[in-house]
Amino acid sequence: WIRSYKDLPLKINQWNSVIRWEFKHPVPFLRTREFLWQEGHSAFATKEESEKEVSQILDLYASVFEDLLAVPVLKGKKSEKEKFAGADYTLSVETLLPNGKAVQGATSHNLGQNFSKVFDISFLDEKGDKKYAWQTSWGLSTRSIGILVSVHGDDHGLVLPPKVAPIQVVIVPVIFEKQKEKILKKAMEIKKSLVGILAHLDSREDYSAGWKFHDWELKGVPIRIEIGPKDLEKDQAVLVRRDTLKKETVKLSSLKKRVQDVLEDIQRNLFKKASAFLKANISVAKSIEEIKSMVNKGKIAKISWCGSDSCEEQIKVKTGAKTLNIPEKEKPSGSCIICKKPARAVAYIAKSY
Repeated sequence: WIRSYKDLPLKINQWNSVIRWEFKHPVPFLRTREFLWQEGHSAFATKEESEKEVSQILDLYASVFEDLLAVPVLKGKKSEKEKFAGADYTLSVETLLPNGKAVQGATSHNLGQNFSKVFDISFLDEKGDKKYAWQTSWGLSTRSIGILVSVHGDDHGLVLPPKVAPIQVVIVPVIFEKQKEKILKKAMEIKKSLVGILAHLDSREDYSAGWKFHDWELKGVPIRIEIGPKDLEKDQAVLVRRDTLKKETVKLSSLKKRVQDVLEDIQRNLFKKASAFLKANISVAKSIEEIKSMVNKGKIAKISWCGSDSCEEQIKVKTGAKTLNIPEKEKPSGSCIICKKPARAVAYIAKSY
């Protein structure tokens, strides 16, 4: 595939299933032996190009979580002990679940020339000299669905952000036999009016309206629209939002605009709520005892660290927690909380899947 510099860059994106053999303690959704994922593999002529892509891909993954799934993430570089084996370095996005355990959302690896030299992935440059490619790889798996379910779900079931919900609005007619045809007709008119919105009309007659309400709440549909005989008389409908379960009465003439506004507000509210949770559960730790106390309470500890493997291992042994990642834009101050040498990095520490 690669013979000349003219064949570069080579960029491959693929979706496939994976079987992980070296594996213990499966957790449904979050850590399973078999899963689906998207993975990318690229080869470049220069180091600078590979470094640029690794960062760009991490930003894309962060955008998937924050802009689509409404899940806030911590971006950073993995420590040498936690990076992908064989990579020059690994970047990741991490978040915290309501049960107090952190989880890695996605990774982006700069492989340098480590694999290209082993497998002779080489090319002739403009001068005809043999050079080894600079490679990257990156991946996002169905774990992201588990993160979505865990972060936003409640005692009623799923809560889906509108931007990824397969059904954004469900219309449930409250049917009484005498006005059955009129109510169903109006419900269908409402569905047709919601152009550009993923709407579904639940016209099943073998289930009560109350049963349907609970069923769609369980499935996490962002908005439920109820319309019955009294609503028909007043030319209105009842709108129920899944994130807060609040109800409001809306005139049919302004229903579409209100639905659009509420969908946008639900997306914002879910991200705001999750962001507040993440922020409230990150605290600065200045000793091993403080790290242990924080992670036992389901929090993320933020520490100053010298960057050595030995200090990182001590933290893991004494607290049961590990390094999530190192925020690259944050500068450390003071000394390492373990060895007291000058700190070279800030690191997030937590118990993790």
